[in-house]
Amino acid sequence: MGLFGKKQKENLQYVASVNGVGVFDNTFDQAFPQTVVARIVREHLTNENGKRKKVLIFGFDGARADSMLYLIPSTNEKLTGHNLHSPYSYVTQLKQEGGLYLTYAGGDKSRPETLQPTSTAQGWSAILTGKWGIDNGVVQHVTKKDSVPTVLLEAARRGKSSFFSSCWPDHFTVTYAGEIKLAEQEKIPLTFLQVKDEEELQAAMLAEIDRGTDVIFGINEFPDHNGHGSGFGPDNYRYVVGVTNADRYAYELMTHIQSRPEYEDEDWLLIATSDHGGHGRGHGTQKTEDRMTFLACNRKL
Repeated sequence: MGLFGKKQKENLQYVASVNGVGVFDNTFDQAFPQTVVARIVREHLTNENGKRKKVLIFGFDGARADSMLYLIPSTNEKLTGHNLHSPYSYVTQLKQEGGLYLTYAGGDKSRPETLQPTSTAQGWSAILTGKWGIDNGVVQHVTKKDSVPTVLLEAARRGKSSFFSSCWPDHFTVTYAGEIKLAEQEKIPLTFLQVKDEEELQAAMLAEIDRGTDVIFGINEFPDHNGHGSGFGPDNYRYVVGVTNADRYAYELMTHIQSRPEYEDEDWLLIATSDHGGHGRGHGTQKTEDRMTFLACNRKL
């Protein structure tokens, strides 16, 4: 049936903006489900090579797949204009070391039972558990099933310190409320921290790096906030700024990791990804613009 099913007419202009333009290492029809992130993390943490395994997942909340064209120049100058690779871009560095891939939210069209809203709770839960909502319980805005742990909880149960941070309160009071209780009951090294804004989030993630935390996950809401406020997509300069600023924040984390003396004895998996896209001033539908997301990783898939 293809990625989005035969019955749905695609936004051909949008598909063209992400397909075969020299930015992504796969094509529209080869896009990975966003659930692939959990598999990559699990493989990294269990593949021993003598170094201490570390993970940084930087979430670009609400970043559409085509927003990567703000960061990486296309081979089609009509799409990105005269642009050069930035030496100060997290996504650019990850693409050079590993790859930049098209992914999708919202479930698999070939398995209608998996379809779910392209929204924040559903997207990040799929990313962190490796399961769609039909399995992890977050089909709607509800608490995740305790029986389907995130990669953070799995790592903490194996003694690896893990950290989750975001501004959105519902992550802590709804989606992961059960997992927070489990971590407290089991007395394992998993910390959930709600912050007031992205500056506080950045400071908290830098502190966790210095603290030696093994698995760090944080969600930057610049793209989503600006998208809801004034529109998702390249026609809104505020949305573009949201994506590029989030990229710069992530770059600072990466360079901080690499500047530490411990870095030589560590093996870091670095990831950037998004939970959903958007159109107009919203998201949640099965529209192409809502479904198409991205994954940058310093490992080739």
